[in-house]
Amino acid sequence: MKNWKDVQDAIYEALKKIWFDEPKAVTMSKMGVFPGGAGTGGQVLTNQLFLISDTQAMGWAVIEPAMYDMIKSDLYSLDQCKDMFRILTEGTCQLYGKYNPPHCPAPWFNMKEMWNFYLDIVDSYDSITNKEDFRDLIWIWECYVNRYHWWYWNVFPWELGLSRPKMTKEYIEKLCELSEPEL
Repeated sequence: MKNWKDVQDAIYEALKKIWFDEPKAVTMSKMGVFPGGAGTGGQVLTNQLFLISDTQAMGWAVIEPAMYDMIKSDLYSLDQCKDMFRILTEGTCQLYGKYNPPHCPAPWFNMKEMWNFYLDIVDSYDSITNKEDFRDLIWIWECYVNRYHWWYWNVFPWELGLSRPKMTKEYIEKLCELSEPEL
């Protein structure tokens, strides 16, 4: 069993390392390198979209507000909060960092550290005896996940959007005009 304070300290140290310096997992994603085999139809754009959206969901957009509301509420016990964290994060963390040779020879989305931190948090549950301590641990976890989200957001090839321009009313009217059969 791990102690939650030790887990918190380890996550904080990892967060400091990635705050200003692009993490290897992000660089690999940006370069299209996924040794675990992730990718659809021979391309990795879908991987990059998942990395942006799932880190956002595991961070500030979904998990963070839901967990904080549960922790503040008298309707939920500490054990229920712990269980909800597991339910909301396990699947995504597993997808990000677990591997299962020979079918998945490396972490699917190059993020073994995130999977290991998730396992460490769950392994530290017995050392967490109140909601305040649990919130402190979840807070540093969210900072770590959010930092990855910002990295993935920054390195996404947004220039691909230039091939999908916004359609104006005039453009649509011209399309309609062109699609009318000539008599």
